[in-house]
Amino acid sequence: MSLRTAPLFAALLLSLAAAPAAAQRAPAKPAACVDFYAHINHDWLAANPLPAGRTAFSRWDELTALGLAQRNQVLGATTAPEGATVSLHLAQLFASAQDEAGIEANGLKSLAPLFEVIEAIRRKKDIAPAIARLHALGMPVLVDVQVLRDDKGEPYAQLGAGGLGLPDAGFYTGGEPELAAVRTQYKAALAEWLRHGGVASRDVAAQAEGAWQFELILANATAAGTPFQVMKIEDAAKVAGALEIQGLLAAHGLKASQVAMTGPGFFRAIDQMINRNKPEQWRAYLRAQVLREMAPTLGKSLHDPWVQLYDVTLGGQAEPTPRAVRARQVLEARVPGFLDAAYTERFLPVPRQRRAQEIAAQVRAAAGAAIDRAPWLSAAGKAGARQRLDAMTIQVGLDAPANLFDDLVFKRDDLAGNVLALRRWLMKYSLPRARYAWPAEQWQPLVAWMPGENRLVVTSATLQPPVIGDAADAGDYGSFGGLLAQQMMLAFQAWDGADATAWNQRAAPLVPQYNAYSATGGATRVNGTRTLAQNQADLAGLEIAWQALAAGGEPNQAQAQAFFAGWAGLWARQDQAQALADAQASTDHAPARWRVNGPLANLPAFGKAHACPARAAMQRAAKDQVAFWR
Repeated sequence: MSLRTAPLFAALLLSLAAAPAAAQRAPAKPAACVDFYAHINHDWLAANPLPAGRTAFSRWDELTALGLAQRNQVLGATTAPEGATVSLHLAQLFASAQDEAGIEANGLKSLAPLFEVIEAIRRKKDIAPAIARLHALGMPVLVDVQVLRDDKGEPYAQLGAGGLGLPDAGFYTGGEPELAAVRTQYKAALAEWLRHGGVASRDVAAQAEGAWQFELILANATAAGTPFQVMKIEDAAKVAGALEIQGLLAAHGLKASQVAMTGPGFFRAIDQMINRNKPEQWRAYLRAQVLREMAPTLGKSLHDPWVQLYDVTLGGQAEPTPRAVRARQVLEARVPGFLDAAYTERFLPVPRQRRAQEIAAQVRAAAGAAIDRAPWLSAAGKAGARQRLDAMTIQVGLDAPANLFDDLVFKRDDLAGNVLALRRWLMKYSLPRARYAWPAEQWQPLVAWMPGENRLVVTSATLQPPVIGDAADAGDYGSFGGLLAQQMMLAFQAWDGADATAWNQRAAPLVPQYNAYSATGGATRVNGTRTLAQNQADLAGLEIAWQALAAGGEPNQAQAQAFFAGWAGLWARQDQAQALADAQASTDHAPARWRVNGPLANLPAFGKAHACPARAAMQRAAKDQVAFWR
């Protein structure tokens, strides 16, 4: 996949670079004007031979491995650095998940507010408000509610089927012996949860059977469901009837004019259940659902039936998942932004992030100035490009509001209470979380422009060496600034009319330039046509990044050399020669050597910085140099 299509995962970014396989003996370091890629990366290539069993290994692989190790450090911590508020909350949660004695001592104390709501159901008209109140307390029973944003940024609710303890409706009705055995085990678990959840022994069997019958009705209704249908809120209210959808949405902090509802038959079944079943039946069902949902956070008598059913029988695990691991899995699945904030807090110093954001602003400004002065662009082309640039959202490191997680406070000795707090927070901040959603987690290195949103994102893990460090020198403009501008330039390759003709005329010489390069050091050549889009972005991006650096004054020789070294150092990579040769038939990106040498050979500033003689390999003749924005 080309970066033109905005990759969403760091693995795609890592596939950009390629370089000839390392020789058995490291070659001598070539001069900068002969092979700048090998000149800058000589020591790295010598120190990092291709690992056994790998076809490639790069600086980006190193950065990804570092991000993963850092993420694991965040996930394994039960303490936090001073002043790291989000990390402290996270550590409290993980500590509570490892406190088995505290879990046993707490018993059902944290569930008391939920049981109070359930026990207050005395009449049929109490049922729907009780369901809504349970949702508000962090226990989304019966209905799955997701708060989303449409393509215009407007909030809406997606209502789906819930209330089932088995994986899907087929488990309730299937005739296979294996399913029958699972049903028997689940019914026994329901009874255990009720028995140890405050129900008198004489009532356990009847209440467990009643809860099962409720689920069976819901399962049958779910099996006959349909895909999500968007409808006006008043129409959805008619379908759900006694469920009182508007009150349910209010519990999630949402007032919407329309909803997406799946399986109207499911919601009609709920309406009938509310009207036909007695309050005491609803109390038993809702208590069973609360206990089932919270069993992983409770004492051994409630926890063991849960893990035997879900981890061992349904999950096929030899051993139950430790509570701390499960807590991490839940956070990764449900609140990746919380982990992102903790990761950023620990591993991205604020001054470094601010410098990266300043460079991003300077790159945007340089791009705007380049568009304004481009003699080959029409007035309409300039106006359209400026509009696209000005509207582009650039996110450099996690930029969620600092107070977004203030309400997500955990206690070291209350796992069940912490899980409910997490669920409440998920509902309260569903809209802000949608606004600050990322295409990748912050520990994954990623720089990508997403054309559908005209958004350019840089994850926190990217903002460390070799992309950017704390030295605050000109090299940051070549590495980080170059990457950012390269992705930005993908937004400026599609022009209309005479502007398209002018751009294509400028880009055309890149095809024979790259066609002449050997991909592997042998006969296999780079495909200049296939790699054209990225080759354009590399060169145009470096032009813009250089202009961003020069906006503060003409760079001196040391600054200029640091700029170009910053770009070259990003792409160090070892490759298995045959795999690299085979890739040339399908890859959209030039090999790493030419990601460096190709664009730099077109830049007069490079030749000046290194005093390259005429006809040096790293400096194309002036008449042959390709230029987009200079």
